[in-house]
Amino acid sequence: MKKIRLNSYLEKAKELDIKPFEISYSVSKSISVSVFNGEIEQQEIGNETALSARGIYDGKVGLYSVDSINKDSVDELVNGVFSSSKYGKEESEDSFFDGKGKYKKVKIDQKEFKEADLSSLRECALQICKEVQSRDKRIEKCEVGLSVSEGLHQKENSLGLKVSSNRNYLTGYVSIVCSFNGDIRSSDIVFHSFKDVDDLKNECYKKIDKLISASVDFFNSKSIKSKEYPVIFSPSSVSALLSYYVDQLSAKNVLQHLSVFEGKLNTQVTSKKLTITHTPFEKSTSASSYDSEGVPTTEFPVIKNGVLLSYFHSLETSKKMNEKDNGCGSGNGQASYISLSVKESKKSIEEGFLKIKNGLYITEISGLNSGINSQTLQFSLPCQGYHIKDGKKEEAVSMILISGDLQELFSNVKEVYSDKEESGGIFTPSLLSKVAVSGNN
Repeated sequence: MKKIRLNSYLEKAKELDIKPFEISYSVSKSISVSVFNGEIEQQEIGNETALSARGIYDGKVGLYSVDSINKDSVDELVNGVFSSSKYGKEESEDSFFDGKGKYKKVKIDQKEFKEADLSSLRECALQICKEVQSRDKRIEKCEVGLSVSEGLHQKENSLGLKVSSNRNYLTGYVSIVCSFNGDIRSSDIVFHSFKDVDDLKNECYKKIDKLISASVDFFNSKSIKSKEYPVIFSPSSVSALLSYYVDQLSAKNVLQHLSVFEGKLNTQVTSKKLTITHTPFEKSTSASSYDSEGVPTTEFPVIKNGVLLSYFHSLETSKKMNEKDNGCGSGNGQASYISLSVKESKKSIEEGFLKIKNGLYITEISGLNSGINSQTLQFSLPCQGYHIKDGKKEEAVSMILISGDLQELFSNVKEVYSDKEESGGIFTPSLLSKVAVSGNN
C-alpha cells in the first residue's frame, strides 16, 4: 500500500491558525473465509479508510474524522477541527509530539509477506478442516476461519512529526465441538503468520494436537478436593492473568490513585523469579515502532527480579511525573504495553512436574472479564487442567475455581520454565505458584 501526501491538510490548518495540527491516515484491506464442517460458510473482501485530525485553536482542542477521501476532504476535515474546537477542552502544545527521537524497526520482515486471494484462503481453510476432522472421530463440529490483513498507517503534525508503518499478516482460528457418551466439550486455537498461506497452515498444524486434547481429554473429567495447591500455569494462562495485572501499571491510573502500584516504584512487587520487559519490536501482530501519540516505542525493564522499575507512560503522564516518555501512549493520556516478554529459564515443564507430589497444571482459564476485580486484582475464576501426582501429569480436571489475589499469585512464583509462547502480545513461559482451589469438598 502506498502512502498519501498530507501537506494540503497541514497548509489549510495553518491558514486557519490551528496550531499545532495533527493528522492520522489509515487504510486497510482484508480478505476472510470461514468453513464449517467442510463447507464454505462465508467469504468477505473489505476495505476501510479513516482520516482523523486534531488541533488547537484559541487554546482549545478540536477533533474531527472522516471515513473516505475525496476532493472536499481537506476543507471538511480541517474546518471540522476548527468548528469543534469551540466546544473542546483547554489543551496545550505539550500533548503533541514533535517527532524528535529514534525510531527502531520491528522484527518483522515484510519482504517475506505474500498476498493471498480468496481462492488460496478457501483451499487452505478446507484442508485444515479436513485434517482436523480426520484426527478424531469424536469431533462433531469444526469451524475454520482464515483472513489476510494489509494495512498502512501515517501520522504527521505541524511540529515535525512524520511517521508511518505497514502491517501485513495472516491470522486464523479453529474451533471444534466434540461429543462422547453424552458429554460435549469444545476448544479453539488461534494462529498467525507474517509470510504466506502455507506458513499459516503449518502454524495451525503445530497446534492441532493441543486443540483436540483440550476437548477430548476432558470427557467425564472430575473435580478435585478443595485446598491450596502448587499450580503450574500454562503460557496462555499466565498471559491471561498477567494482562490484568499490568493494566494497573498505567501512569495515569497511578496519578488518579486507581492503581495498587502507586508509590511502589523500585520496590519488590513480585517474586524474584520474575523479570518482565517491554518488547515492542518482537515478532507479534501488536509490534510497533511508535505509540498512538507518535512517540518512539522503547524496550525497557518493567519488573526486574521482582522489583518494579517503570510505569507505562504517555506524553501527559511523563511530563506530570517528570519521567522519560517510554512510548506506551494509548490515547487520552492513558498508556499500556505494546508487547511484553517474561524471561524464561532453562528448566523444562517436565522438570517442574517432577517436583510436585500433589498439584495442578492449569491449561485454560475462563470468566476473566467478570472474575477479576480490575481495581483490587482479587479473582475467582473457573478453569481446567490436569492433576499432577508424584511428578506426573495424570487425569484431566475440570469444574474447579481458583481464587485469590493476583499480587499474591505473582509474589508466590517459585519457578519459571522454558516453554515460552506468545498470546495476546505477551511472550511468557509456564510458571509455578500456589493458589486456593475450590472443587469437591
